Amino acid sequence: MSDIDWTTHVVVHCRADGGSELDFNFDTLDQGPLAAMVRRVAAMSSADRARIIFDVSGQGNLDIGQVMALAARPDLPAEGG
Repeated sequence: MSDIDWTTHVVVHCRADGGSELDFNFDTLDQGPLAAMVRRVAAMSSADRARIIFDVSGQGNLDIGQVMALAARPDLPAEGG
């Protein structure tokens, strides 16, 4: 992911079950540009982040480890930027 399109559309899903490893559902939490969604999720508590997955338009899913790696990148655009 060296050239990241921070404007790519992302749907943020949150695991909505009771924590069962065998049966779980996801609710849509938010959607928008990758940069904004990364900033939003990075600002959450670690407990809340643990239940998050990103559905990146045309590219598949990102887990929370991948999302936090994006949040740490120096080229993550500032809010409004």
